Amino acid sequence: MGLARRWLRAGLLLLAAAALATVVGAAAAIGPARWAHGDRALGVAGTALLVLAVVALVLLWHRATRRRRWFVRWPTALAGFVLGAVLALPAAIGVYAAWPARAMVGAAAPEGAREVTVPADGGTRLAGWYLPGDNGTGLVLAHGASGTRASVLDQAAVLRRHGYSLLLLDARGHGRSGGRPMELGWWGEADLRAAVDWLAAQPEVAPGRIGLVGLSMGGEEAVGAAGADPRVAAVVAEGVTGRTAADKDLWLPRHALGAVQRGMDAWRDVLVGALSDAPKPPSLLSAVVRTQARVLLVTGAQVPDEAVAAAALKAAAPDRVEVWTVPGAGHTGGLATDPKGWERRVDGFLGRAFAPPA
Repeated sequence: MGLARRWLRAGLLLLAAAALATVVGAAAAIGPARWAHGDRALGVAGTALLVLAVVALVLLWHRATRRRRWFVRWPTALAGFVLGAVLALPAAIGVYAAWPARAMVGAAAPEGAREVTVPADGGTRLAGWYLPGDNGTGLVLAHGASGTRASVLDQAAVLRRHGYSLLLLDARGHGRSGGRPMELGWWGEADLRAAVDWLAAQPEVAPGRIGLVGLSMGGEEAVGAAGADPRVAAVVAEGVTGRTAADKDLWLPRHALGAVQRGMDAWRDVLVGALSDAPKPPSLLSAVVRTQARVLLVTGAQVPDEAVAAAALKAAAPDRVEVWTVPGAGHTGGLATDPKGWERRVDGFLGRAFAPPA
């Protein structure tokens, strides 16, 4: 009976530690992170919860090991720290993804742009800038997490020189768009479908000549939207790795650390699903297999995960997917690192994708 009690006590202590580690991660996401974004009240509350949870973890460890020798106490502390990090980090990412601070536009509209509103699912109104072009092709520009339409102004300036009609869109809950924000891009299919509806109705855009250009979260949204909407003929996606655990499962290594990362990603997705009403999207791999659109994946040479993820997607549809790795570039840094190369590659790809059949 004594042994059974000890095992029960150990199990309860482990559950308590796991719960506290999860609270630490969640509090970190809504405490200092919100404080940094100017949300003082929520920042103070979250920071206070973070401090209390850390103190409780320390007291729990002290209580569990107070009569143990040093060679038991410190390995126990190390193991507890690793377990806490494995639980706390996905909790922090998941909570912040499902409940981020709103990003503000913070830039003036480019010359010649007009402010537009795009109706989306659930009565949500998406805000954007529209720049009409003269080559018959329309492109939706999708920004990354914690960004707005202002984040793709440089890409718009390049594409505008080539005559494309451009819709720079604030993602749901970002900038001046309505709805609740979500930093993993799970609203991408619904919102980009609405953007394609709007763009297809513009007189400057010819039927069958609509593409998507996205950075990071926006790139993942663009790939997913192409798999769900046959009207999308071309996608340029930069900095793509994955929106869900299923995406990263495709390319994570098969050793023990890869298994740990898979578990962390799955735990993050569970939390996001519980905290957000955004529909969990299918994998990027399934989108690439379904779509008939041509896809250009732009990766930064300084971010190895991007190249590995792109290679896995290309292997699924080698006839429709191209990969360009920008030497010396970081995450979504292709245009800043190699402006002439980015313009040449992207415009050349779009020209081939929208060329009339031979």
